[in-house]
Amino acid sequence: MKFDKISTILIWSEDYKKLADWYQSTFNLKAAETITHPNDTGVRFEFPEGGVWLWIGQHSGIHGKNKDGARIMFNMNVASVTEAFTYLKNKGVTIIAKPFKAPTFDKYFATFTDPDGNYFQIIGLQ
Repeated sequence: MKFDKISTILIWSEDYKKLADWYQSTFNLKAAETITHPNDTGVRFEFPEGGVWLWIGQHSGIHGKNKDGARIMFNMNVASVTEAFTYLKNKGVTIIAKPFKAPTFDKYFATFTDPDGNYFQIIGLQ
């Protein structure tokens, strides 16, 4: 059995429209698909360079904000963590960790949270 790659990051929300709008405006993402089926509702975004998709969807089992935002997070590649950090800070995105150097390789990270309390990181050169 061979598993090829991760195809989609799924983020479930009680108010998927609000969260999808936030991701779209914060990261200038293009909505590739919107589904409003009673059992499958959400928005799929694709990044300019392709690769993994981001799905923001409605889920009946999700209520309120994430109480453990650090449990699962995803990284977004950027050319400059310093520039991306400033951009996100100026957009009012909540900061969890300011830019820091990875302890085991030559990259930098910064950590943020979305309005539902889910953590994400940016990764790249300083």
